[in-house]
Amino acid sequence: MLKHIYDFVVIGSGISGISAANTLIKNKKQVLILDKARNSGGRLSTRFHPKFSFDHGAQFFTTKDKEFSQIVQKALQTKDIAIFDHPEKGTVYMGNPVFRPFISKLTGPLEIMQNALVTHIQKPEDRPDEHWSISIADVPAVFSKNIILTMPATQANVLLPSYLKKLKHTTSQAIYEPCISILAGVEVPLSSSIFPGNTKLLDKPILLQKGNISWSIAKWSCSNENNTAYLSVVIHSTPEFSSKHIEQDVINFSNCLWEEWKSHIKTDDIFKVSALPKNISYLKGHKWRYARVTKTADQKCERTNQKHSIAVAGDWLEGPRIESAWISGRNAAISLLPQD
Repeated sequence: MLKHIYDFVVIGSGISGISAANTLIKNKKQVLILDKARNSGGRLSTRFHPKFSFDHGAQFFTTKDKEFSQIVQKALQTKDIAIFDHPEKGTVYMGNPVFRPFISKLTGPLEIMQNALVTHIQKPEDRPDEHWSISIADVPAVFSKNIILTMPATQANVLLPSYLKKLKHTTSQAIYEPCISILAGVEVPLSSSIFPGNTKLLDKPILLQKGNISWSIAKWSCSNENNTAYLSVVIHSTPEFSSKHIEQDVINFSNCLWEEWKSHIKTDDIFKVSALPKNISYLKGHKWRYARVTKTADQKCERTNQKHSIAVAGDWLEGPRIESAWISGRNAAISLLPQD
């Protein structure tokens, strides 16, 4: 049951929103997170299929921040996160086997309403002490003393009232690159000619960056009971390819990127691609319109309007890293808390 008036409403259940909410509940505030997506996590969200699982956004992250590093160390102990030796970036952290358990632990203490599309936020300019009214599609409005917007800058700009000119200016500065993500799932008998003499293939992710593919990762899982191996492949297209096709139906190029991935695997002789079944079990696409920040807002720009009790947060303020989103969410929450 939704409380009548919250201390804080955080819009967005990605890493920034989760960070802001965690900071606020540590300070004994009543917090509600609203998000239009089905699941929390933002770019660390996971898509499940009965036989396959895909982290279709960010595939890994690094840590420097003390608080975030401590959270990741705990996740390593519970085996929700695994260490991976990236060929270019060195030690990175990945979901084990996906990010969903990690995100679930972070959101466990939080009150979150998913599938909640915020259509409007309102507070009279001349009555800053009034509560914010947050309109949600197909759901009664909720009210809050404070608001933190953690969605991409372009979407935050649309929601912000016109009188918050400095915050709107801040959100107008960020620039993003899009990314088209292809999710492919294949079932292969363990007796397939792919595996004899190559059993290590099941234990190690396959990485590939080539052509129109800026990044891809393939992970095998297996069921000895069914004598079947399951290959889950995430393919991210290059910024150039994504920008060219972002307005098109993703189904138009899902197959071509899958075929391109297989051709590169064959050329690099990673495994016997010809042994894969011709009929793929699962093939879907996802368009990340705001995938990677290429230009952050100027550090001098306003991020919090304390008079009207509203702040913005996101990687578009700090930099294109998962940890940057966490830091930004925490900073936004602190900026609206009473200062001793």
